[in-house]
Amino acid sequence: MDGNWYRRSFVHFSDDSVLFNTGVSFPITFNRAAIHGFESKIEIRSLGPLSGYISYSNMVGVGQLPVAGGLFLGDNARDLLERTGSFPISQDQRNTFRSQLRFQPRPRVWGAFGASYNSGLPFEIEGPSSEGFLEEQYGSRILDRVNFSRGRIRPSSSLDLSGGGELLHSEKMKIHLQVDVFNIANRLNLINFAGVFSGTALDMPRSFTLRLKSEF
Repeated sequence: MDGNWYRRSFVHFSDDSVLFNTGVSFPITFNRAAIHGFESKIEIRSLGPLSGYISYSNMVGVGQLPVAGGLFLGDNARDLLERTGSFPISQDQRNTFRSQLRFQPRPRVWGAFGASYNSGLPFEIEGPSSEGFLEEQYGSRILDRVNFSRGRIRPSSSLDLSGGGELLHSEKMKIHLQVDVFNIANRLNLINFAGVFSGTALDMPRSFTLRLKSEF
């Protein structure tokens, strides 16, 4: 078991600004920022065939305007650059939970189950902000994941499964197979929404990976 409490203060806090909803971003700097919180983790390294961990973190991050740098377009660009005041930074997620349970009945065979929970990041809408307009742009499923009264994304969660084994083990070669299933429930998880600095981003839907690894 371990844990720590931290507090960090920054002058000229660096971040990135996404150009609309493209993959293009530009570096920006806020006047200053302060981040504080704590992290904790309980780890079980070996309990027979079982091992695993549980972790929890709580964080508060506040930035101070004005902002410098970036590329801001539109009628409100000058207002944005001259704005003052404080705001929650894009990483200001209050509660984050992670866990994994691993089962290894034999030395060459294993399976694992993981779960995660995120309480949601803050957002600030760029451009028209009426819910009718936003629904036309993003759809009702996306808007259902947004808490407009709190100015935050609604909580997201995911359940994942993994399993693997050693198919071949010899002095000359080893072959490993691993199968992963992410977001088993196929939950729609929104990460960022219509932000001035972060754009809109979705977590991946249910997905599968198959990996074959050889050593020789």
